Amino acid sequence: QMTVSLVDTPYILKHKSHETVFPSQITNEHESLIMVKKLFATSISCITYLRGLFPESSYGERHLDDLSLKILREDKKCPGSLHIIKWIQGCFDALEKKYLHMAVLTLYTNPKEPEKVTEIYQFKFKYAKEGATMDFDSTSTSFESGTNSEDIKKASVLLIRKLYILMQNLGPLPNDVILTMKLHYYNEGRWTPLVKF
Repeated sequence: QMTVSLVDTPYILKHKSHETVFPSQITNEHESLIMVKKLFATSISCITYLRGLFPESSYGERHLDDLSLKILREDKKCPGSLHIIKWIQGCFDALEKKYLHMAVLTLYTNPKEPEKVTEIYQFKFKYAKEGATMDFDSTSTSFESGTNSEDIKKASVLLIRKLYILMQNLGPLPNDVILTMKLHYYNEGRWTPLVKF
């Protein structure tokens, strides 16, 4: 059995099953922000699910076109999943305030050598009057969400498909891994690491 080490206290992010995962069109900046939040949360959920970090009970099922997605949900039996949900919620607050530049999800095995990374996933955020965008980078793939309302759903589906393919091509993780999320904020034209969860 895999052990995932995390820090912090739980915070709940609820997903309603009757909502669509991603809107087919974005008509304003507010809807763009909602889409970026959903895309970010769905991406983190896909990574943690496909890498086997938490038990099945920590995920609910949603559908996006022909994809069946596993989305993190409250699971009191799994404190680690609650920590991730709190991290995501904290990112939502920074996204709303347009402060968040980048969230970096890192997996490593030795607590004394966190610089020896096993896997790294970077989510970069940009803000414009047309709306927010999210770019995704890992060692194996990259993605840009864009703001074109007609293509937003297609772009979202493409990212999720890329994540699924990426995760299938990765080898198994060691039994004990440490998961961290570092946030970088916009600060007078540059970004500064502020918090390590």
